Amino acid sequence: MEYTRGRRDGQPTRLGDEGTFTGQAMLDVLLEDGETARVRVNSVIFAPGGRTYWHSHTDGQVLIVSSGRGMVENRDGHRHVLHAGDVVWAPPGEEHWHGAAPDSFVAHTAISLGPTVWHEEVPGTRYKAAFEDKEED
Repeated sequence: MEYTRGRRDGQPTRLGDEGTFTGQAMLDVLLEDGETARVRVNSVIFAPGGRTYWHSHTDGQVLIVSSGRGMVENRDGHRHVLHAGDVVWAPPGEEHWHGAAPDSFVAHTAISLGPTVWHEEVPGTRYKAAFEDKEED
């Protein structure tokens, strides 16, 4: 068993990498198992309009939303407005994106299983339509 204290002192919050995030995303690594990349846990805060690119995880991903309002959507167009307390399971290989609403921050803990496979940016028109076309759940 390993024990990790969460965010480590002296380890600065990092910004989401260009080519994987649109807008502002701030990440704190909570758990990383090294080169195998089998399990990674990050605390992520997206500024309004911030979001990931399309991506998938070879063994799936769990998102636990702690505050704010956001969106998660898969390639099939299935989407869900995110609120504090929501838990999302993205099955292995499912391409999806997630991020903040245009008018709200969103914070979540991301538990990523297996390597992440990054794809293209989510077009602004698709992002905007996700919030215009979706009623609150």
